[in-house]
Amino acid sequence: MIWRADLTAQYEELRAEIDGAIRSVLRSGRYVLGPNVESFEREFAQYVGAAHAVGVNSGTDALMMALWALGVRRGDEVITTPFTAIPTFSAIRHVGAVPVFVDIEADTFLMDLSKVAGAMTERTRAVVPVHLFGNVVDVPRLREIVGAGVRILEDCAQAHGATLRQRAAGTFGDAAAFSFYPTKNLGAYGDGGMVVTNDAAVDRTIRSRRMYGMISKDEFVEDGINTRLDELQAAILRVKLRHLDSMNERRRSVAAMYAQLLDGRHITPQKVAADVVPNFHVYCSLCSHGRDELLAALDSAGIQANVYYPMPLTEQKGYAGARFSVPTATAVSRRIIALPMYPEIPEAHVRSVAAGVNGFYARQTPQVALS
Repeated sequence: MIWRADLTAQYEELRAEIDGAIRSVLRSGRYVLGPNVESFEREFAQYVGAAHAVGVNSGTDALMMALWALGVRRGDEVITTPFTAIPTFSAIRHVGAVPVFVDIEADTFLMDLSKVAGAMTERTRAVVPVHLFGNVVDVPRLREIVGAGVRILEDCAQAHGATLRQRAAGTFGDAAAFSFYPTKNLGAYGDGGMVVTNDAAVDRTIRSRRMYGMISKDEFVEDGINTRLDELQAAILRVKLRHLDSMNERRRSVAAMYAQLLDGRHITPQKVAADVVPNFHVYCSLCSHGRDELLAALDSAGIQANVYYPMPLTEQKGYAGARFSVPTATAVSRRIIALPMYPEIPEAHVRSVAAGVNGFYARQTPQVALS
């Protein structure tokens, strides 16, 4: 079986370093908010080029805590994209805010910035651009559109190490949220998240609120919750952070191989701007036609492919809000496919996947591509 992502391959490659880091934590007796969390926060902030980084329990909590710290409150409106993972929406709702969705661009799959101004009202408090699949939204352009009074929270759950104009994703807005879910480019062996910011007040607020708002073991001074990155995950992430750039470079090499091997008449990869260096968290492309039949054919051949995402958030059963017109997101969701992508994937696997895709279309009778 050729998996969409094989997590064991990375562990085997880094086994000695990771096992050593885990043993060190277990022997220390420090398991919560200890020296590894402190070191990882410092190292990750330095890696992305931010002044502050604070570890939390998950990427969803990173989004939620950042919105909270940025002053988003119940009834505020937060503009975002409908073509993203569910946690982007969930975090907005958990702070009591109202999601406002704008459509995406048909080729980059990113938020269509030309539609943001038209979605703004006097209740707009923040915008959450999503650096989808490791592509990077032009946040400086977004800032020009929304002005200084609207907060920008970058959703960097899929953008570890991606850059725009040689500057890391996550350093353009008021804050950024990263996820360390195991399948991410920088993945833990469980959940984990991080908020990065250049705003010292945001950093202080999250540090207080991630542990009940406590200032000592018996005293709290503000509302808070329990959302802490643990020592074991931090130790593992410190190891992987040292290898992140090389792993991202290997992803880019795999993407280049796909682009060379796949039949461009039927598979159109996500467009990336010339000033963006993506991390290819996922290798997503648009199929000319027959996406679901292609998925079935690949599965029969022992190749796992996925769909990110099968529908806009506004079409989910769990969504109960205002209706938004997002025709591009709807059209993309019907044609998009994610092919196997991870740093350690063997070249032979990439060639097999490409052969499987090309072979499927070679067997098809000519059809009119979906619009």
